[in-house]
Amino acid sequence: MPDTKNYIDVETSEGKSPGRRGDGGIYLTIASESEEGQRALRYAARMAQINRGHLGIVHVLHVDDFQHWGNVEDIMKQEMRAEAEKFIWAMAKSVQELTGDVPVLYIEEGERNDVLVDIINDDPAIKMLVLGGGTGGAGPGPLVAHFAGKGLSRLCVPVVVVPGHLDSQKIDAIV
Repeated sequence: MPDTKNYIDVETSEGKSPGRRGDGGIYLTIASESEEGQRALRYAARMAQINRGHLGIVHVLHVDDFQHWGNVEDIMKQEMRAEAEKFIWAMAKSVQELTGDVPVLYIEEGERNDVLVDIINDDPAIKMLVLGGGTGGAGPGPLVAHFAGKGLSRLCVPVVVVPGHLDSQKIDAIV
């Protein structure tokens, strides 16, 4: 299993490192372009803002096993990592425009559910996992289904599911 300490620790404008004792902690969400992912991002950012905490954004790279291909696996991982960094920094920029703070960014390799559990359970500064609920009739989505069910017992923080149909104004009014 890859090292799960692979995160980008960004200094805040006050010079405090995210996750230090005495601050409001880290409100973790998943890097996603989906509507429900954007709702969860906004909710988590607002929660972090009002609690004097930090937003954490996780991007998990799922790399299939290409060991028999030699250098192909390394090239694929490098390309996936570069795309993930580009994507997550774009999300960080939009969060900074919204809140004025730069989030904590995590880029990990592995199975998404396991990586999330490892990040959360290894960092006592994380206060909450914020997920976006589905907007259609297809159900809640795999992460929500997992962490609202049997996966919840593996976590040491609450899971908040933000309904995917909420607009920005409603989210801001709730928080």
